[in-house]
Amino acid sequence: MNRSFYFKFAVITISSLIIWTLKDFILLIICSLVISNVVCNLCNQIQTSLRLPRSLSLLIVLLVISFVIFTVAILVLPPFIREFNELLIDIPNGLSRINILINSNLNKFNDLLYGEESENVIDIFNLVNDVVPIPDGATIAKAIQESFINLINLAGNLGSGLIRILFVLVVSLMISIEPKAYKEGVLLVIPKVYRNKFRLIFDKCNIALTNWTFSMVISSLSVGLLSLIALTILDVKYVVSNAIIAMILNIIPNIGPVISGIFPISIALLDNFWKPLAVLGSYIIIQNIESYLIMPSILKKKTNLLPGLTLISQFGFTFIFGPLGLILSLPIAVVIQVLIKEITNNKESTLPSQFSV
Repeated sequence: MNRSFYFKFAVITISSLIIWTLKDFILLIICSLVISNVVCNLCNQIQTSLRLPRSLSLLIVLLVISFVIFTVAILVLPPFIREFNELLIDIPNGLSRINILINSNLNKFNDLLYGEESENVIDIFNLVNDVVPIPDGATIAKAIQESFINLINLAGNLGSGLIRILFVLVVSLMISIEPKAYKEGVLLVIPKVYRNKFRLIFDKCNIALTNWTFSMVISSLSVGLLSLIALTILDVKYVVSNAIIAMILNIIPNIGPVISGIFPISIALLDNFWKPLAVLGSYIIIQNIESYLIMPSILKKKTNLLPGLTLISQFGFTFIFGPLGLILSLPIAVVIQVLIKEITNNKESTLPSQFSV
């Protein structure tokens, strides 16, 4: 083994230690980059379409985003919070309903075999609880509430969650004002011989991230709308809350749709035995529509993540960064896929001018 090997090994080891030590700070920077990417691309679209100065285009984008957030906070958030709290209370009731249905059917089966004079079968939940303790309704509701609190809680080394959110918003705004200056500043760290190559790589990462963001927004809105329609037709309670949950969790592949389906299925159990099966079937149909019709029509020949890389990213970034890492695993994976492809590709490639930042 030559000195070059030991040098590369040392660089990788030190870099890994630095990333692990600063993982919370790095996660905030990643959040800022994703947000600034969305803002910059919206700003570029307005600037190109309306031929406005960048400063005015950026102001329009910020005003539109602020209006959307304000509207959601006033019109959507209060009923969602109210319905979600009621939802957490009704979920344990749905689980109790499962217990009643199971024991009722087991008792009927017992009567058919041994006659009505025989003793009823043992409560199936009590039987299972002797082996594996089953939490009661209050424990389940508390666990769900704590999970969602942990998901949105950003408290850590930089202080409270509010400070972290402000940090992300300020950095995102600063990058959005002068994106080229920050990109060129990063390129100054790279040796001159590799700068053109990395400039192309950065631009391609920007394109890939933009395509992913656009496709995910359309996909999530579609899933939310389809869930709203399906749950309304099936007359499931808390339609708005369940549709919003399905829309938000859609950004987490594989895991998100499963979690979003638990809530309406549990609530449907309060009505009858067949309604939860109908809800389950409708959610499966919605996910197939999203996977095989909506996403392919949006992406076409654009960025398409490898399934293996998606799964590895989800587990890896969740382990490193926690719950927020799970949410950001896909945009990070998109960038990593482009980096791997471009770094291993020795051929110089050209970039269409309309995609430049």
